[in-house]
Amino acid sequence: MRGHLAPLEDAPVSVFAPFVSYPTGRFRHEDAAERRSALMAALGWIELGAYDQRIVEWLLGWDVPVLATVISLLWRVRHAAAAQARQGGGEPR
Repeated sequence: MRGHLAPLEDAPVSVFAPFVSYPTGRFRHEDAAERRSALMAALGWIELGAYDQRIVEWLLGWDVPVLATVISLLWRVRHAAAAQARQGGGEPR
């Protein structure tokens, strides 16, 4: 995952990192396929059950600031867990 993984201080405007600007550098609204792609990339390493899929569909219906915040949180958790594992530690604080 390339991009900015810092805590968000303002409402994000894109579901793609760094979450504060659009990948193309211009303003546009991400379509359903882009929204799904961004969320599934953040979830890609885990198996999803039927109820998980149902919640994913529900999340995709939220506006960009809400969905982008969830995606940002997921990436930051993955990054923190990987860093913790590399250090040979237990659960992240």
